[in-house]
Amino acid sequence: MPAQTKPMRLGLVQLLRQHALLAGLALIYFLGSSWLSAHYMTDTREKDVGAALGSFFLSVPQMVFFVLFWRLLQLTYADRAPDRFARLKAEVLAFLAQRDRLIGGVLGLGLMVVVMLSFTQMKNLIPALNPFSWDLAFMKLDTALHFGQPPHVYLQAIFGGHYAISFFTGIYNVWLLLMYFMMLAACFMRPESRVRMQFMLAFVLTWAIGGNLLATIFSSAGPVYFTQLGLGDTYAPLMDLLRAHAATGALTVVETQDLLWTLHSRPAPVNLISAFPSMHVGSSVLMAIFAFHWHRLAGIAVSIFAAAMMIGSILLAWHYAVDGYAGALIAVLCWWFAGIILRLPGTVLRPVDQG
Repeated sequence: MPAQTKPMRLGLVQLLRQHALLAGLALIYFLGSSWLSAHYMTDTREKDVGAALGSFFLSVPQMVFFVLFWRLLQLTYADRAPDRFARLKAEVLAFLAQRDRLIGGVLGLGLMVVVMLSFTQMKNLIPALNPFSWDLAFMKLDTALHFGQPPHVYLQAIFGGHYAISFFTGIYNVWLLLMYFMMLAACFMRPESRVRMQFMLAFVLTWAIGGNLLATIFSSAGPVYFTQLGLGDTYAPLMDLLRAHAATGALTVVETQDLLWTLHSRPAPVNLISAFPSMHVGSSVLMAIFAFHWHRLAGIAVSIFAAAMMIGSILLAWHYAVDGYAGALIAVLCWWFAGIILRLPGTVLRPVDQG
């Protein structure tokens, strides 16, 4: 029986080396977004940054719980361990004893927070840099690609019922927590794990390229705001359906949609609106790819979630279908490109799948 290889213990210098590229990208991202914010008037106020940070850190206990719960499910149903609670306790204690893993996790998590703050600053700038101007083109492209009808027409016929709309609303509401969970899980994997760094690099690239660069070039608000932009009533029947659903007291997105437009329209605007590409879909596809490196069932589960997110993004009027197609493609390309970067000579990462 071959001897098991013990995980490497990394010193602080090695950890900093491993995170150098990620730190460099995060720093460039942050400095660029801060410079543009200073030059383009936006009130990315301290309280808005504080709210974003608060939202993240308030979710940390929930993420820790879900990581532990997920591992307990693995021990129960995949490993069928009779002493699953004792094994979970032993794994937690062993994890806490790995100082390099803890330091690497905190370092990675800090960089991810910087990335998301930079993304938020840049998203706030989109209407100032390029006012919404692509919605009509995306509506026409959607119609041309889907046999002469906007795709929400087909989805409304299939999923237009009360319970289906509530289900897809729930999926949308779970997305942020799932992303935080994946982010935390990735950061605290073994720091020399290649798939860990591939996910984090792909994460930065997906949000920076898709969520900021392309979102600014192809600035659009989405079907939900089609009428407010003065472009016609193509999506009025869908919005009527969503408002009728909201009137029943069910789980709804309408209040959030109205709030975002109010924030966007006030004299000192805060913009949280952007349709193309769909980062909900893109990030879900990226999480699905990453999940397959954990366990095949996890990958399948998150892939189903990503498919539901794609349907929900159209049915709930947040996105055109092309937004989701583009988001998924960007995520796949960024994962592929991150892998190429990590295979360049000089990498100190090892190709392990588990943390």
